[in-house]
Amino acid sequence: MKKVIYTIAIISIAFNLLGQNNDNMIGLFKKENKEDNALRKKRSEKLLKSKGLKINYNLPLVESESETTIRTAKEIAERVTVLAVTNMVAFGGFTGEEAIDYLKKYNLFNKLTPKEREFLNNPTDKRKNEESWKCECIWTLMWALKVVPELDFPTETCDLNNIDIKNYPLVQGKDPNDYINRFSETRTKSEILDAVDLYYRIDWACVDARINNREMEIVHSGVVYERHYALNWLVNYSDQEWDDITCDT
Repeated sequence: MKKVIYTIAIISIAFNLLGQNNDNMIGLFKKENKEDNALRKKRSEKLLKSKGLKINYNLPLVESESETTIRTAKEIAERVTVLAVTNMVAFGGFTGEEAIDYLKKYNLFNKLTPKEREFLNNPTDKRKNEESWKCECIWTLMWALKVVPELDFPTETCDLNNIDIKNYPLVQGKDPNDYINRFSETRTKSEILDAVDLYYRIDWACVDARINNREMEIVHSGVVYERHYALNWLVNYSDQEWDDITCDT
């Protein structure tokens, strides 16, 4: 948000020097952002219509590019790495104790959330099942880091085995911090907000089907929710941290 204010201030100074009206310029700046978002909404609705999904035309616009702060590449890579570790526990590749030792060895233990620490200290079958769904979050965040080339329409679960081992954070004998430090850029705000808008509207259709006791056959509701969750974290939705992300529809 500071960057947006700074940008508007610079524009205002420039227009002062040119003898232009600041209010007109700032109004134009806001109008263009709103128009971009309206187009984003229309594109999402057009895709949903082509897939036969129910559309709520009254859902509001998502935040504009000027209102959005994307998490840094390093933050995203750190989150991917931690999720890869908890995912290993979920699928039996690590015990909880082994995962804790691994993260401490590479000074990443402090990147765990409180709920993730609870899971590693007591990885029950119920919690393992819940954590196994985080494959979709890993996939989405890898997309944001440009490792996964495309975030396909959510009709089926992802397969992390399709990610080249060279592009995965957990490699035997390798320091995961080297992986984390490889990344310096993400996909553009425009690309990420396109995905946020789309999954927001798809998730609404899933929730609507559930509360009206209709089976959702067009998309995989679980995949939609997890990807929406990761996308909301990416854009700092409501300034929420990982454990507290909400997927409001």
